[in-house]
Amino acid sequence: MRKPFRNSLFGLAVALLTSVAQSRAAVIVSNLSATANGTSTIYASGPPQEYAQEFLTGSSSFTLASIVAPIGDATGSFTASAELVTNNSGQPGTTVLATFTIPAIPTGTPSDLTFTPNSSVVLSANTDYWFVLSATGTTGDYKWDYTNTNSPSLPNYAVSQNSGSSWTVNSNGPEIIEVNSVDQVTGAPEPSSVLFLGGISLFGFVISRRSR
Repeated sequence: MRKPFRNSLFGLAVALLTSVAQSRAAVIVSNLSATANGTSTIYASGPPQEYAQEFLTGSSSFTLASIVAPIGDATGSFTASAELVTNNSGQPGTTVLATFTIPAIPTGTPSDLTFTPNSSVVLSANTDYWFVLSATGTTGDYKWDYTNTNSPSLPNYAVSQNSGSSWTVNSNGPEIIEVNSVDQVTGAPEPSSVLFLGGISLFGFVISRRSR
């Protein structure tokens, strides 16, 4: 009767450890809760128009987990793309650090979409980066919410009408965005979780000894 119980304890410990590992993510930069005061339109043609939002990392480096942005009002036929690029003298640079998997863009009101990087990228501490949204195709466009609330960690946005060859940078009215990290200690549990899991394992060991 005790063996199934003992196995259940071990299974619970493993499940809790996995849960702790998966929960270790953190918001690095966000204005996702800010009021949306309008939308920026990303055109596929006539001329194409790209938008980019700059963000400043904090005091620690981190592995990028995802970027969330309110996107929607898609019309026509186009292919959307998203890139993370370096900062070049206060505007988006040409060095692409990551591309992203593009979620389905709704035709209705913009909603919070999660963009997941296609490769692992570590972002340095106290460094500026740009998240760039664009589109290609003969017709179509989609929109990105912006806010009138400025933030030191989101200093500028930029718009290009020539596929990124040149940019116009503005410091007022940032795009709405959230940057999430993967914890540097890859899935390491908190000390309290370690003690709890250790207690479960010890209890299981005692039950195992007694059952013999």
